[in-house]
Amino acid sequence: MESKAIVRAYQPILLIFIVLEAAFLLLAALLLAWGIDYRVLMTGNVLLFAVTTISFVLYIKGLRNQNPHVFVRVMIGSMLVKFFVCLIAVMIYGMIARAAVNRNGVLGCFVLYVIYTYLEVRMLLRMTKRSRGPFAEGES
Repeated sequence: MESKAIVRAYQPILLIFIVLEAAFLLLAALLLAWGIDYRVLMTGNVLLFAVTTISFVLYIKGLRNQNPHVFVRVMIGSMLVKFFVCLIAVMIYGMIARAAVNRNGVLGCFVLYVIYTYLEVRMLLRMTKRSRGPFAEGES
């Protein structure tokens, strides 16, 4: 039962990732006409999905711990890591692309960051409501 609840909590993030990747591929010509490099958006989406997935695993471990301070530390730490990974990725992209930086693509990635952060917070709120349910360790 526990694994089903975890998968159910993770589904919105996976669904958004798949839908966004498909949309970027299908709308590539339109995005390019608007001055948005779809490859920047796709790379940003993959990066945010990976960091959010790692955060999700850490949240599950934090919820299973009996000490509530552990969960708070994990939550704040994960969001800080996510922010700094995105910041470093933008800096690396800027250093590699130099003058060819697609600003619209980077701004689109910031929108993706907001979307993933919203989903993450929503997921956390649902998981903490159930923290004494399927995510709690040692309960039947």
